[in-house]
Amino acid sequence: MARMTRKDLLNTPDEFVTTTSTLLTWIRENPSRFTIGAVIVVCILAGGYGFYYWKTTREFDGMHAYMKAADNSQLTLQVAQDYSDTKAGRLAKLRLARMAYDQGNQKMAISYADEFINLWGQKDIFLWQATLITASAYMKQKDIAKALPLLEDCIKSAPKDLKDQALLLKASAQLTLGKNAEAKKTLDAVSENYREIARTMLASQIASSGEKLNAE
Repeated sequence: MARMTRKDLLNTPDEFVTTTSTLLTWIRENPSRFTIGAVIVVCILAGGYGFYYWKTTREFDGMHAYMKAADNSQLTLQVAQDYSDTKAGRLAKLRLARMAYDQGNQKMAISYADEFINLWGQKDIFLWQATLITASAYMKQKDIAKALPLLEDCIKSAPKDLKDQALLLKASAQLTLGKNAEAKKTLDAVSENYREIARTMLASQIASSGEKLNAE
């Protein structure tokens, strides 16, 4: 293969210049087509920026309304309805689930928590909070069979604090079912932060079992 000399390199046509020259020639020969194409590109860019600006502004407004609503259930419901397509609207559903649970309306708590889980789409602390609310609500309804799988998910993947809460709820369910040995094993997995609560739960169950035996 012959080597390319410096002279050959200097005589080689500049690709950028050649391409630019060809493009300018095409534009001169097709001015109307070029204008239409340019307008389309500008419209696409403007539309994209406009949508981004609208979406960003809407997210900001939604979060502002969410923060302002605080623990007002009516305002929170309004945020969930008016900003349903934003993160704030979805978080409002989670807040409504917690409020319903605190008020003893377990059916509504489960409904709002399920809506949030289906809309949120990512496994983070908010998702696990909703999962724990759902499990706790099922526990309140004495539906342990539905609560346990959700608690297992939290124990497996949730952050430490929520995992501990899930372990305590699971142990409570096991104690209710009379599975004391399994409950003790579950409570042994609780971190130091919740160890005192775990000991109290276990001691209470042991005392309760002793009272039943004495009564018999």
